[in-house]
Amino acid sequence: MSLKVLVDTNILIDHLRNVPKATELMEEVENNSYEGLLSTINILELMAAPKMTEKRFESIKCLLDIFEHVPVDSNIAIVAGQNLAKYRASHGLEPMDAIIAATARVSEAVLFTLNIKHFRFIEGLVAINPYTVQK
Repeated sequence: MSLKVLVDTNILIDHLRNVPKATELMEEVENNSYEGLLSTINILELMAAPKMTEKRFESIKCLLDIFEHVPVDSNIAIVAGQNLAKYRASHGLEPMDAIIAATARVSEAVLFTLNIKHFRFIEGLVAINPYTVQK
């Protein structure tokens, strides 16, 4: 069984921009080296790109197809709300990041992100920058 990872939007955007480390990671998800998960928030953030072209839209759709989509349900909303209550004032946790973190925790997945500082304080969450992991 492969490691479950929820991939943050910044890495998905890097892949769409042809950043080699991100593309390598997407290939590992596609080849089932990792069990890739996405939050509803990832999809929202990708689709919110300004000046969306048809080519860009098709690239995003193809990228989304290699992941399992984890919809925001009541369990995720509860955990996200608890995290906001606990960390918003003290650490500046934003609602979108709270939902992404809660999705990873509820799914028992590691969060792959380039923004470790946005998540490192959340109890019970494992957040890793996959670009710095030695293989």
